[in-house]
Amino acid sequence: MEKLATKGFRVNVENMNFAEQQMALMFYYDLFQDAGRYTNLQGMFNDLSLDNLFCDEMRELVVLLKNRCEAYEMKDNSSIMNLPLKLHGVYTKDQIFVAIGTSSIDKKSSCREGCERNKRLNLEAMFVDIIKDREEGSNTNYNDFAINESLFNWETQNKVSPTSQAGQNYINETQTMLLFVRQQDSYPEDKGRTMGFTYLGEVKMVRWQSAKPMEIVWRLKTPMPASVLNIAKHRAVG
Repeated sequence: MEKLATKGFRVNVENMNFAEQQMALMFYYDLFQDAGRYTNLQGMFNDLSLDNLFCDEMRELVVLLKNRCEAYEMKDNSSIMNLPLKLHGVYTKDQIFVAIGTSSIDKKSSCREGCERNKRLNLEAMFVDIIKDREEGSNTNYNDFAINESLFNWETQNKVSPTSQAGQNYINETQTMLLFVRQQDSYPEDKGRTMGFTYLGEVKMVRWQSAKPMEIVWRLKTPMPASVLNIAKHRAVG
């Protein structure tokens, strides 16, 4: 973003590599939140470059946000080639859908569940809210929590059993599993502002039990940072 803003968004998309183009598409969704506003990224950049006020403000904003960022980002540890995510970086769902290839400039992912699959890349992203929103009067306990910095306990959707296709995928480890965690959907002091997910990277199954839902313990390839562990290590009642 700093590089693009410095150039006043006067860029040639064809000169970007695949990961840079995907990050540019994340930026598109940051601005517009929906598909179809442009037919290609070049058209977006061409228009942005004509708005001098926007370019000036973006140059100032990127520096401000960069200095404020507290996430210590690392190289992605997944087996997915050219995944445009940084390990322990914080991302919105729209950005993640672009990164895993389920949103494009002309089609946005319709996923509203706690996981999103890309069958072409044979991967699944798990989205975990440690503190859940639930209906008034519900006393459901949620078993999504960190056991320690390297192990995470996760429950599937209620419909998943060991004999289902999804359950078999987990048990036989037929797909790459990526874990994204946040404290809760929105900030307590500002319900209108959505929290981002911290990307904890690729995970491998350690064990499973139960059915509908299945309960699975995942091992992180890279231990989670202490800041996330402090949030995620407690069992939470929504």
